[in-house]
Amino acid sequence: MIEEELRRWAEAARRSGRRGWLLLRDGNVVGVFNDRRDAVMAAKEPGVYLLIFVE
Repeated sequence: MIEEELRRWAEAARRSGRRGWLLLRDGNVVGVFNDRRDAVMAAKEPGVYLLIFVE
């Protein structure tokens, strides 16, 4: 169940046209970052996040 949801989030990230480290929460892009460390620091609220690198 959760794997399917994360796959959908990953597809949405790839289709967004944005490049770099994308941080998603609830299927929405929280931010786009050049550095992975900045993306991890941005995930402050509790919840399920997906961090994916899109080229």
